[in-house]
Amino acid sequence: MKVGALFVFALCCIVSARAESPLEDKRRPVATTQSLPPEEAVKKMAFPPGFGAQVVAAEPDIVQPVAYTIDDRGRLWVIQNTNYPVCPGKPVDDIIIFEDTTGEGKTYKRTVFYDKLTFATGIAVGYGGVWVGAPPNLLFFPLRDGEDHPAGEPQIVLDGWGADDTHETLNDFTWGPDGWLYGTQGIYTLSNVGRPGAPASERQKVDAGVWRYHPVKKTFELYAEGASNQWGVDWNDRGEAFFEACVIPHVWQCIQGARYQRQSGPHLNPFTYDDIKTIGGFEYEKRAYCGAMIYLGGQWPAEWRDTFFFHDIHMNKMRNEKLVRDGSGMKSQRNVDFLVANDPWYRGLSPQYGPDGSVFVNDWYDRVPCHQQRDFTDRTNGRLYKIVHEGVQPVKVDLQKASDAELVQMQLNPNDWFVRHARRILQERGPKPEVQTALETILRENPDETRKLRALWALHGIQSFTETAALESLKSPLEYVRAWTIQLVCEDGNPSDAELAEFARMSKEDPSPVVRLYLASAAQRIAIAKRWPILQGLASHAEDVNDHNLPLMLWYAAEPAVAADIVKGAELLGQCKFPKVQEFISRRIAALASASAK
Repeated sequence: MKVGALFVFALCCIVSARAESPLEDKRRPVATTQSLPPEEAVKKMAFPPGFGAQVVAAEPDIVQPVAYTIDDRGRLWVIQNTNYPVCPGKPVDDIIIFEDTTGEGKTYKRTVFYDKLTFATGIAVGYGGVWVGAPPNLLFFPLRDGEDHPAGEPQIVLDGWGADDTHETLNDFTWGPDGWLYGTQGIYTLSNVGRPGAPASERQKVDAGVWRYHPVKKTFELYAEGASNQWGVDWNDRGEAFFEACVIPHVWQCIQGARYQRQSGPHLNPFTYDDIKTIGGFEYEKRAYCGAMIYLGGQWPAEWRDTFFFHDIHMNKMRNEKLVRDGSGMKSQRNVDFLVANDPWYRGLSPQYGPDGSVFVNDWYDRVPCHQQRDFTDRTNGRLYKIVHEGVQPVKVDLQKASDAELVQMQLNPNDWFVRHARRILQERGPKPEVQTALETILRENPDETRKLRALWALHGIQSFTETAALESLKSPLEYVRAWTIQLVCEDGNPSDAELAEFARMSKEDPSPVVRLYLASAAQRIAIAKRWPILQGLASHAEDVNDHNLPLMLWYAAEPAVAADIVKGAELLGQCKFPKVQEFISRRIAALASASAK
């Protein structure tokens, strides 16, 4: 049956669209068994005790479900991509809505929202419409309340997305805690992204990384650069982001402004000199992986909360890893394989938890993984599953009908699905004094750091995170509150003089390497003339010399400053406690001297 699978994703990242060696072919076995009927397939799946799976939909009701999202009513919006590997292809693919009409996971209503897609790989719902990634465009379909079809033809929000390798286009959309729409893109697709008609000077090159787009400010950014063919990004309870990758090591912490080990090719900045490596303390065989979920659904046993789930395409598994603190960031430790399909056709993609705390999975379901799909034409298979734990209770929701006060209260919900959707709706509704007051009360009075962070993110989303609140939060005893305050204050690259003075003090005195990491990220966004005190403070911490992230993040912030002012660069060289950064400063100054001598 279909061959396709995961096409788009990282899964195929296994090499790129380039020629494949005999060794690589051996790493992509073809299933010799017959496909299993959907109900039989879920019976063969092996889980830890207490877990099982249900069929939400299967062929012919869904085929090639490359991406999906969950709306404020708990409905699944699923993209079918039968055009793969041809991009743009024919206008024959659908966006289909699946709605659990009883809340019991037994009957799903199927509605076709749009049926003229050519090639699409990412979808999100919010801000009055549906966002779809369909190279060369990021599209927006406007919606009218109560209607399940577009209110007009799709609008092109951004263009310039490449399709050089159709495994590695823009993909796996999700709303971040800061109110931006996030996605990923692989390394062998060359994009030059901007508003329609924008000149080259106003476009952003992307050939591997995590990107984001702000739906209100209409701003596009490359959030972090490098890696290989990532397919998904998610955040833990304290707002630290993670993604998986293929062929190169599989797990990465996603830090704003970071540059990661690349599968191939140079970094966008030729003076990068070195890049940040995996957080994995071990490695599986370097093959294709897909999806990223930090489980915060609230219903599963505590040992699964805040752990990292992703799919191993070749081994027909969903793997799980624990994330533990390591200096300024986190490191990953191998846990048990959470789902073993026992079906060589299983090609699980993106796990996402929903309003009842259960986890949905889209299964491309195919006889072969990765690039071999180009040799076949069967596009008639695909499944959606729901992974449930015993004791799960039916949930019927429509968060758009919730009051502002109810949405604020949802910031304390143990299921982060409610937290994220309620935060986005509050952001859509805009600033309101009573909402600001309620969120500020949580920020100041709730003893739980994660709840304070939720209030902080929501205040920022409704444009009500004031300078007074920011200066107060920068003095919080909780390190992640201080850290995230730094990131949010510097979102537009224009912190106040009072905030800059506090950053300079913290760069010298703050005891937390997490805070110093966020300062190094933020410094990249601050005007060069204003970042020197922060650079000097960060460079004084000899205890960070062997940190996984800080030396290189300091260098990424310092490099353009050194290039702009060699004298101050030389002063930083003399003050710096990081041998690696000292070496890089010297190299950069030498390169400048050589260039000026020519």
